[in-house]
Amino acid sequence: MTLFKNLPQVKEAIMTRVTATEFKNNIGAFSNVAMKEPVIVTNHQRDCLVLLSADEYSRLTGEPQGLTEERKREIREQVEYHRNTIIELSNR
Repeated sequence: MTLFKNLPQVKEAIMTRVTATEFKNNIGAFSNVAMKEPVIVTNHQRDCLVLLSADEYSRLTGEPQGLTEERKREIREQVEYHRNTIIELSNR
């Protein structure tokens, strides 16, 4: 008898983990990887950032695809903040 036969199948999480320097030096390649699976960026062997596709982000947050101008502005600010963080980490 299977106790969990009615539970939905959970997809095993596959994630790529890279250092901030590797990410900085290969951002294009890791951006492509992030379209299929999350990419974890580490700093001093600690998880720092997670890069994932916009579709996956929308799925996780439940945000609709059509964004208001206010939400677009917030996203641009967050992207700029994280871009600066990555640059700062790569210069260490």
